[in-house]
Amino acid sequence: MRERLRRAEASLASAEGALLVVLLGVMIALAFASVVLRRFGRGILWGETLLKQLVLITGFLGAALAAAHEKHFAWEAAHMGAPQALQPWLRLLANLASAVVCALLMKAAWHFTLEEKAASAVLMTVGSTPVPAWLFTAGIPAGFALIMLHALFKSADAAWDLKR
Repeated sequence: MRERLRRAEASLASAEGALLVVLLGVMIALAFASVVLRRFGRGILWGETLLKQLVLITGFLGAALAAAHEKHFAWEAAHMGAPQALQPWLRLLANLASAVVCALLMKAAWHFTLEEKAASAVLMTVGSTPVPAWLFTAGIPAGFALIMLHALFKSADAAWDLKR
């Protein structure tokens, strides 16, 4: 079971990494196209707004990958230098605390997204098509959910270490 969870988390981290690479490529291409088009007196009106939203999403993906490697929020320092017998307990506590904090932030972000949807706020207009703000704010609770999921995977792994 432990190995299955580890493989599942590794697959999730691989998917996050691949999505991160794609989004970074899109961001670079969009920024480059915007600069080139401005040189000719044109531009992409919604390009800057989209780039800002993609930066937020890539930030969450990066944070999720950091959580997958337990390199987030400096929690790894919580068990460094501690006696060997305490290290699994501290690792479990740190990851469970991260999961709880992310769950609370995810809930708050979800309520924010629902309010954005109810307000029918428009983030940008692409051509004549309005893009609702809630489409991008939904990335915030999703980002916290990914980080929480990694913290739960690591919590389960730490719990297995306690069984030994």
